[in-house]
Amino acid sequence: FWRRKLGNLILQFCLMVLVGTLIGWFTNYLAIKLLFRPYKEMNFLFFKIQGLIPKRRAEISLNIADVVEKELISVDDIADKIEEMDISDGVIDRLLDKVIGEKLQKNILDKNPLLKMIINDSVIQKIKSYFKKSILENKEEIVEEIIKIAKEKINFHEIILDKMENFSLQEIEEIILKISKSELKHIEIIGGVLGGIIAVFQFLLMLALKAI
Repeated sequence: FWRRKLGNLILQFCLMVLVGTLIGWFTNYLAIKLLFRPYKEMNFLFFKIQGLIPKRRAEISLNIADVVEKELISVDDIADKIEEMDISDGVIDRLLDKVIGEKLQKNILDKNPLLKMIINDSVIQKIKSYFKKSILENKEEIVEEIIKIAKEKINFHEIILDKMENFSLQEIEEIILKISKSELKHIEIIGGVLGGIIAVFQFLLMLALKAI
């Protein structure tokens, strides 16, 4: 009799722990899924349900844009880096080779073969030397103008909001899951462990109540 009773208690204990573990794991798994799904609002009898991120997408995008602009990077940060840049002869030479050398060759000389008789390599080098000298003599003014234009035209807040709006909800979900896959998996496991522990306490409580 006692052996059978002990066997029943062990079986009951194992079942309670198993069910508690599954419930704890599934509850956290479902909670994570409800962060993203359903994408669109759905009606269930007397209440509506929609994923937290889809429901608050605009607010989340706005908060991300604020954090990035205020805490991570701003136009002023870029302006400071531009001011710190050392515009060396090598940088200017590469820029002039690309802008004057390539553009002049492709857009003008290749389309007007007769100009090649006038504008040869020697003339191109003189043009580059002239621009190089002008850039070096007015380097500070050029940098200041670039910074001024950047501050007037670049709005990180709008750029980030626009990028966020262009992401589909599925893409956002994939990005978040890719970044925090292991952490979310740990949350599921912790849910299962806590569910099992609660089941153990429930079993002990049940035995205590029976003994009263």
